[in-house]
Amino acid sequence: MPALASLEELKEADAKVKEFQTAYPEAYLAVAELLKKYRKIGYKNVAKLLLNEATPEKLKGEAG
Repeated sequence: MPALASLEELKEADAKVKEFQTAYPEAYLAVAELLKKYRKIGYKNVAKLLLNEATPEKLKGEAG
């Protein structure tokens, strides 16, 4: 399935990822491993947790 983002946005994101990888190689590896390990729960959910935009309970619809 093709990405919804434009090719320009994808290239920009790729460049930023490569900059991050070069500037912070250990952090890059840690984030990459986190994404690989929890790929099955969805990148959007992992991103929300990383950005403190949601809790596991909120993602499951169990937030009080």
